Amino acid sequence: MFKRVILIATAVALLVPIGLAGVWAWGQVARPAAAQVTEKVQYNPAQAITVVGQGSTRIKPDIARISIGVETLAETVKEAVQQNESQMTAILAALKASGIAEKDIQTTNYSIYFERPPEMPVSTEPSTERAKIQYRVSNMVNVTVRDLDKVGDVLDAVIEAGANNIWGVSFSLEDPKEAQAEARAKAIADAKARAEALAELSGVTLGPVLSVSEVIGGGAVPVPVAVVERAAVAGGGPISPGELEITYQVQVSYFITP
Repeated sequence: MFKRVILIATAVALLVPIGLAGVWAWGQVARPAAAQVTEKVQYNPAQAITVVGQGSTRIKPDIARISIGVETLAETVKEAVQQNESQMTAILAALKASGIAEKDIQTTNYSIYFERPPEMPVSTEPSTERAKIQYRVSNMVNVTVRDLDKVGDVLDAVIEAGANNIWGVSFSLEDPKEAQAEARAKAIADAKARAEALAELSGVTLGPVLSVSEVIGGGAVPVPVAVVERAAVAGGGPISPGELEITYQVQVSYFITP
């Protein structure tokens, strides 16, 4: 029994140094690997490439906006206002009959002013001046048409009802977020491609992003419609919404290393 205890103690004494040597050897191997993982490249903000990336996407519009108005001219304010109100009442009725909701009709301008003939001197007699002065009343509403197939019919209806002032038709998206997100992603990809090309030409290595900023601008361009031509033919004719090009620009700076 005494001999067995001695043998066991001897074995343990021999195993402990071997185990400690193994732990030390593992530490020597693992330490450089850990140091390699935590090592970071130091970038200098003064060494950077700045580019402007552009992205665009084409999409069909889903709403149209039209500025419709009435201008009346008379020798008295009362007469000009009455004529204007009568014509605008008919226009609003025509819009509602075309299926335009009240929430999509908004007054944007109402003005009254007098017009003096250029040849009339300012110092004329009051009675003569009143006879020659005319008063102009202008009333404009902004109309949103949600069914693009009805844009031409809406224009026909309001012109027939007495509209004599249409600034134009613009097509847009009620919710452009999805299209903007797609254009934004393309702009970021374009910026990276430009930066990589510049870095290669300059003989440097492109690093991570230093800064990103949005370039304000872009969007859909309104399509004008000439009211004189439409009124002359007394008809709206075909209106084509086509497609919108949603554009987006970003300015991106990248770190570079020699």
